[in-house]
Amino acid sequence: MFALSIFSMMLIFTACGSEPETEPETTTVSAVTEQTQPTLPEDAVEYAGDVYLPKENLETVLIMGLDKFEREEQVLAYTNKMQSDFLLLVVIDKDAQTCDLLHLNRDTMTEIPRLGFGGSSTGSFVGQLALAHTYGSGGSDSCINTVKAVSNFLGGVKIDHYMTLTMDAVGKINDLVGGVTVTMLDDFTDLDPEMEKGKEVTLHGDQALLYVRTRRELEDSSNLHRMERQRQYLNAFYEKLMEANRKVNGFLSSTLLKVNDDFESDCTVNQLDELSNLLEVCSVNPIVSIEGEAVQGEEYIEFYADEESVKEIVLSLFYEKTVTD
Repeated sequence: MFALSIFSMMLIFTACGSEPETEPETTTVSAVTEQTQPTLPEDAVEYAGDVYLPKENLETVLIMGLDKFEREEQVLAYTNKMQSDFLLLVVIDKDAQTCDLLHLNRDTMTEIPRLGFGGSSTGSFVGQLALAHTYGSGGSDSCINTVKAVSNFLGGVKIDHYMTLTMDAVGKINDLVGGVTVTMLDDFTDLDPEMEKGKEVTLHGDQALLYVRTRRELEDSSNLHRMERQRQYLNAFYEKLMEANRKVNGFLSSTLLKVNDDFESDCTVNQLDELSNLLEVCSVNPIVSIEGEAVQGEEYIEFYADEESVKEIVLSLFYEKTVTD
C-alpha cells in the first residue's frame, strides 16, 4: 500500500586498467609500475574510467502488484496463477535523505529461480520477470522468489523487504486520498465515456485501476506505454498521499489497515512506521526505468534490457563515485 505512495545477467564490473603487452625489461621498472597503481577496496567497481563504492546506509523495498483481484488461498503447492504485473524497487538513502524509484518491466527476460515440490529449488530458466511470483504457494515464498529474480537481474544487489498488492487495492487506496487527477494519455472512452484522451480527469474507484492496468483494448497496447501511464499516475498519487498525510496524523498507517486483506509484506508494523517516517523527510527523485528492446516472442512480448543501461542504473542507485589520486 504505502509503496504506491512514493510508491540474465550477473553485473560484474572489472578494472579497466590496461596490462603491458610485454614484460618489463628491469625489476626497477616493474617496481615503479606496481607502486603507481592505486589499490582499490574489494567492493569497489570501475566503470567508464571512474571508481565507485557501495552506498552504506540504504533501505530497499520491492513493490509487486499482482494480477489478481483477490489473493488466492495459499496451498501447499509449488505453483500459483498470480504474476507480478507491476514491479517497483524503492531505494531509500538514509544518509542523503533521498528516495529513488526503479520501475521494472514485467516482460523483462531474465533468469527465474524455479521452485519444486515443497518449495525446494529445482534450478532456473529464462523467462519474463513477472513469472517469478508464479513459483511457490502465492504467499511469502513466491514473493521471496521474485526478490531473488530481481536481485540477480540487477547483479546481486540487496533487497531488504517486499510488499504486494492485489488489484482490489488500487481503487480503494485511490479513493482514500480523494481521487487522483491526471491528463489522459490514451483514449478510454470505449471503456468509460469520461476518460477521453487529453482530458484532465480525477480518477475514482475502478477508473484508477482501468488507467494503470488496461493495455490490450488501447491503440498502443505495449507494456512500455502502460508503464508510462503508471509512472504518471504514481507521481500524481504520491502528491495526494503526502498532502493527506500532512493533514491527518497517522494517515499512512490507517490506510494500510483499510487495505489489509489486499496487502502482504515481510515488514513488521514498526518497520512500516520507520519507512513511512523516512518518506516524510526524504526527497523523492523522478521514477527511472531500464532501457531495452521489446520484441514479439513465440507467444508473448519479451523485453531485453540493455546491459549498459542496467549497469548505469545499478551504479546510480547503489553506488557513489569516488575521487582517486
